[in-house]
Amino acid sequence: METKRTRIYVVLGIVLMLSSCLLAKNAQVAIVGTLSFTSKHEGESNLYLIDSTGRNLQRLETDNGNKRSHTWSPDGRFFAYHSNHAGSLDIYVMDIRNKETRKLIDHPSRDLWPAWSPNGRWIAFVSDRTGDMDIYRINVDGSNLRRLTNKGDNRNPAWSSDSQWIVYDSYRGGNHDAGIPGRHFLYRMAADGGRSKQLKGARNLSGCSWSPDGKQITYAAGNLGDQGINIYIMDADGSNLRKLTQVGAGAYAGDPVWSPDGRWIAYAFKKIVRWPKPGERVPIAEVFGDSALHLVKATGDANEPIELAKGFSLGLDPAWVPETFFSVSPAAEKQTTLWGKLKQTSQ
Repeated sequence: METKRTRIYVVLGIVLMLSSCLLAKNAQVAIVGTLSFTSKHEGESNLYLIDSTGRNLQRLETDNGNKRSHTWSPDGRFFAYHSNHAGSLDIYVMDIRNKETRKLIDHPSRDLWPAWSPNGRWIAFVSDRTGDMDIYRINVDGSNLRRLTNKGDNRNPAWSSDSQWIVYDSYRGGNHDAGIPGRHFLYRMAADGGRSKQLKGARNLSGCSWSPDGKQITYAAGNLGDQGINIYIMDADGSNLRKLTQVGAGAYAGDPVWSPDGRWIAYAFKKIVRWPKPGERVPIAEVFGDSALHLVKATGDANEPIELAKGFSLGLDPAWVPETFFSVSPAAEKQTTLWGKLKQTSQ
């Protein structure tokens, strides 16, 4: 009898220990904040919010335009995004408070991948108005356009926390559209386009961002057929490179964004579910299936990713929501929706 009672106590102790560890982990993540991301539902790409515990999901009520690559103003009242709902790729800015949308700049070129500077003054973006994909900077009211790059095909600009630097992906020695192989390089430049410096090279790059203290950069790189696309961090000068994920062949971890407290990195995750045969044309959604939203510790130790939610369409483009958003947005007061319930309605 005594032995049986001892076993029960041991089992209860283990359960309590595991429960306390799980609660501690959830509490640790819970203080991070809220993420926003885009996902296509019923033919349109909408904006969603989810807290860092992964328990609550809410669709942000906006206009009906298909939104991609959204970026928040520091005060949380506006977000910019690119959309082709009017027939061409253009950048729009939406006011959360009154849901009014305006086009940032009116030009027949493709304008995409906006990035709002932390000082609130500028939006960096990519445009092909000169033939190549170059990075530009513009005031948030659409004035004072300035070209920042003039070499390579460039994309995914990301600001440092002091708005003095931009890191970006530059494709050199090839042509994406023509299928000519080249190589991706991660570059850093000053906010005026000067003092450009190559940091890292990779076969593929998929998004980058700065740490809140400006000392480190995270980015996604790799090869799907080898070890997959993984998340890395390094010092802002390109040194001290570390690999944070081990997704494996056929898996993709991309679009990493650093949490406001500097302890976590959120990213989009997907995995190939069907390898196309040579010469076969298959819709990308059939190749990868659904996407998930993951968190990983930025420290690199005990690095088991945490899955916040899964079952979304491709192209999540996650971003951390400014805390001030909740003081300016009427939508933030609406009832949140449990992920399981929303997932049922989207199938």
